[in-house]
Amino acid sequence: MLDSAGNALDVYQQALSVVQNNINNASTPGYATQSLNLEAQPLDVADGLIGGVTTAGLDNSRDTYAEEQVQAQTQALGQYTAEAQATGSIQSLFGTTGTSGVSAALSSLYQSFSAWSASPSDPSAEQSVIASAQNVASTIQGLQSSLSQNAQQLGSNIASTASQINSIAAQIQSYNVERASETTPDPGQDAQLYSALDNLSQLTNFTTVTAPDGAVTVMLGGGSPLVIGSQQFSISTTSTPAGTEVLDSQGNDITSQITSGQLGGMLNVSNNVLAPMLGNSQAPGTLDQFTTTLADTVNQILESGTVSTAPGAAAGTALFTYDSSTPDNAAATIEVNPAITASQLAPVDSSGNVNGNANQLAALESDPVTALGGMTLTQFFGQIASGVGQANQTATDNQTSQQQVLSQATTLVNNASGVSLDEQAVNVLNFQRSYQAVAQVLTEISNMTASVMNLVQPDGNG
Repeated sequence: MLDSAGNALDVYQQALSVVQNNINNASTPGYATQSLNLEAQPLDVADGLIGGVTTAGLDNSRDTYAEEQVQAQTQALGQYTAEAQATGSIQSLFGTTGTSGVSAALSSLYQSFSAWSASPSDPSAEQSVIASAQNVASTIQGLQSSLSQNAQQLGSNIASTASQINSIAAQIQSYNVERASETTPDPGQDAQLYSALDNLSQLTNFTTVTAPDGAVTVMLGGGSPLVIGSQQFSISTTSTPAGTEVLDSQGNDITSQITSGQLGGMLNVSNNVLAPMLGNSQAPGTLDQFTTTLADTVNQILESGTVSTAPGAAAGTALFTYDSSTPDNAAATIEVNPAITASQLAPVDSSGNVNGNANQLAALESDPVTALGGMTLTQFFGQIASGVGQANQTATDNQTSQQQVLSQATTLVNNASGVSLDEQAVNVLNFQRSYQAVAQVLTEISNMTASVMNLVQPDGNG
């Protein structure tokens, strides 16, 4: 009886320690409620089985499927958040109100062409055309410069995110090494592992496989390994003409495997939003296409005419210049021809109409351009801006809805494995009472033993 009661005291003390550990880790990221499994021992006095209670290991309340769902929803939220932030920054550069930016400058240029067509020999109207053209050129250059800075910053953020992924992978690899040296799971290490996986979910998409020894293998969505047992495989990034690439530990391009998380969202904006606008040394971006079409169209009209209707009048001079050595240079280098003066503008068309060229230039506001697929210059630039705006709106809407989905998934996990302080308080009372009851048994055994000993009187002849 003494042995059975003493063992029971030890068991209930262990149970109270588990409860205390749950309470201490109630707010620890990744921690799942632990409980001590208790089993009744058989009682058979004839065979020497004394009964009582014993432990049967710890029970982990973690729901792996629910955890994976939270990770998947976190990956999606990370992607939409990164896309919303990046596209929001780009969208602000386009002057969406129409009162600033390239759209407003282009509108002012058309107005100056219209005013010039009404007074083709007016020096003031000619000078207004030069000034408006200078404003258009500087505004396009400014937009291209800002977009390039955004691309550089986004590339830096992508590289930083890849470094964070490698750091978390190192934590998981360290967990695998520690786990291999232990015979029983450590709830603290388990919490650290799942906290690391939750953090990784914010950054990229991945899948995990847990080996029988508890080691976790982490693979990127397309199958490239980040961690296998005690081995870590680092990723890196590099800039390319098409945007940014992610490379595995062997230098292979695995960009297509990164589809969600913050890294996936930033890659999408870098490669599918910014890169098509900026172009590269092999192909022009949409902003360069707009710029060259504007400059070439205006220059062609002006150079086709003369400065006046007088016999032998000088031919028109190009209004814009840009560096055409590479396809992606136009927007960065466009400027008003430094050799042109206001008097060199050619309002007279090839047929001798005194304001024919000026009228053609004013009509560009509504005339479709073949080089732009039948769109006007205003429509084509508006399409560039609206594409960014639509991407931002989609990402923002997805972010809002995904936050709700993630909240629901997180609630399910918390209900399944989170620490309930009320439940732990009940457990404390139950185990304390059990402990006190066993302690009382020991007290009664002690009292009974003392009483028996008192009944036994020493032999007077002894």
